[in-house]
Amino acid sequence: MINRRKFLAGTGLVMAGAVAGPLEALQRADPTVESVTVAVDLGKTTGSLPHCWERCAGSDRTVVGLREQWRQDLIRAQRDAGIRSVRCHGLFDDEMGIAVQGDGNYNFIYVDQIYDFMIDHGVRPFVELSFMPEAFASSENRIFFYKGNVSPPRRWQDWHDMVQAFTRHCVQRYGVREVAEWKFEVWNEPNIGFWAGTQEDYFELYRQSAAAVKSVDRKLQVGGPATAQLAWIPDLIRFCATQNLPIDFVSTHVYPSDPQANIFGKDNLYPYEQVIPRGLELVRHQIQSSAMPQLPLWITEWSSANPAFITDTVKNSVGLAEAMSYWTFDNDFEEQGVPHGIFNGGFGMIGQWGIARPALHAFAFLHKMGETLLSTSDGPVLATRRSDGSTAILIWNLIPEEHGGRFANGNPFAAGAGASSSSGADLKLKMKFTGADPRKQLRVSQVNSKIGTAIPQWKAMGSPEYPLQDQIAELRSAAELPEPEIHQLAPGEPSDFSITLPPNGIALLELAR
Repeated sequence: MINRRKFLAGTGLVMAGAVAGPLEALQRADPTVESVTVAVDLGKTTGSLPHCWERCAGSDRTVVGLREQWRQDLIRAQRDAGIRSVRCHGLFDDEMGIAVQGDGNYNFIYVDQIYDFMIDHGVRPFVELSFMPEAFASSENRIFFYKGNVSPPRRWQDWHDMVQAFTRHCVQRYGVREVAEWKFEVWNEPNIGFWAGTQEDYFELYRQSAAAVKSVDRKLQVGGPATAQLAWIPDLIRFCATQNLPIDFVSTHVYPSDPQANIFGKDNLYPYEQVIPRGLELVRHQIQSSAMPQLPLWITEWSSANPAFITDTVKNSVGLAEAMSYWTFDNDFEEQGVPHGIFNGGFGMIGQWGIARPALHAFAFLHKMGETLLSTSDGPVLATRRSDGSTAILIWNLIPEEHGGRFANGNPFAAGAGASSSSGADLKLKMKFTGADPRKQLRVSQVNSKIGTAIPQWKAMGSPEYPLQDQIAELRSAAELPEPEIHQLAPGEPSDFSITLPPNGIALLELAR
C-alpha cells in the first residue's frame, strides 16, 4: 500500500476543486506530456458491451489443474476477472491417464478431480480435444517439454471411441444440462506444428470428433478449427456444409505479432495495435459470406502483457467475436520447460507464487465495467453504465509498438511494449462529463509500471532469482493495488477532471450515483 501523497505524485492526478495545494506541485514538468480532451455523456447510451473477454481464459496442459498454485490462481482469476471457463491443452496426454492402456480401458480419475474443482468454483471446462495418446499415435511427432503427441491416430475408430467415452462420462457425471453449456473444440493449431497430418487429415479428425460428441447428445456444442493466425475458417465451414457435419462455433487464434502476410496477404498492412481487431473483422466477414453465416466466433487465444494494449484491443474488438479467451490466466506454464525465475517472460495474468501481474488488474478493471455503453468522443476511453446506475470508465495511454518482427506467440511481452515499459510520453487526459447528477463521488484506480506490479520492489531487493518466503510475501503485497482515491466532482455541469497517465498506464474511474 502507498499513501495518498505518494500516489498523487506518482500518477499526476489533478482535479479542479478536489485536491488541496498548488496545482503546480502535481503537474509534470516534462515537456513531452501530450494532452487530449475526452467528453463523456453520462446520460446517453450507445449500445451494449458484452463481456466477451470473460467467457474463457487459457491455461497450460490439463494436468497442471492438479497443482495447488494453479487452483489458487484459478479462484482469483474467477473472483477478480470474472473468468467463466478455462481452456487447456493436452487432455488426452498420457500423463492424464485417460487412454494410456489403449482402447476401451479408459481412466477418468484425474479429469474428474480437475473438472470437479473447476465447477465447484464457478468455472466451466472449455474442452480442447488434444493431444494423441501414445497407444493410438501413428508416429513419434511430439511437442514441448511435456512431449504431447501430435500425430493422427493409427485407427480413426480409436480416437472416435475415446472421445465418445470421455463425453459420455462427462454427461453422466455432471448432467447434460451442464455439459451442454461447455464447448468441445477439436485440437489446437493444426495448421502449424501442433499437427503432424495434413489439412485433409484434420478434417477427418474433426468429422470423427463431432460424430463422437454428438452421438452422446445432439445438444452438445462442437467446433474448430482452433487454428493459428486466423486460418482455415472458410475451409472448415465449407467442409462441414458439403459433408453435412455439425459445427456449433468456429474458433481460431490471433496474436498482434502474427505475420500479417499470412492473415491479410500483405506485410504490415495495419499498425501493430490493429492486427487483432482488423483480423476479427476479416474472419467475421468470412463467416457471414459462408454457407453458415450465423456461426459464433470464438477467439481461443490472444495475449499481451501490456494493460493498455489489453484495454485498447477489447474496445476495438467490441461486437466482432462472441468470446476472446486470453492466453493464459496463470504462469504455471511449461511448454518450453519449467519456468526459470520468479519473474519470467512467460504467459499469465498471475505470476509465480500467485503474484499478480498488471494484466490481471486490467481484466479486473474490465470486469467492473457495465454492460451498457455510454457516448464518448474519440479517444482512449471506454465508458459504461452498470446495472445499479453507477458509471465505470476505462482510460489508457497506449504507446504504439514498432514493427520489430517479434513473434508474440510464445512472447507475450512482444505485444505492445510490455507491462513494465516506461518509454514514451505521458498523456494528460482532460475529462469533460455531461449529463451527470451534481456532486458525484469519483473513485480512481490505476495500473502502470509502478502501480499494480511487483517488479520495482523486486529490483529494490536486488532482483533475487529465488526470493525467500518473507520476500515473496512482500512481493505479493507490492503487486496489489492501493485503495482507490475518492473525490467529489465539483457541482454543476459540465464537470471537469484531469489525470496524467504514464506510458502504457490505465485508469478506472468509477462514478457513484
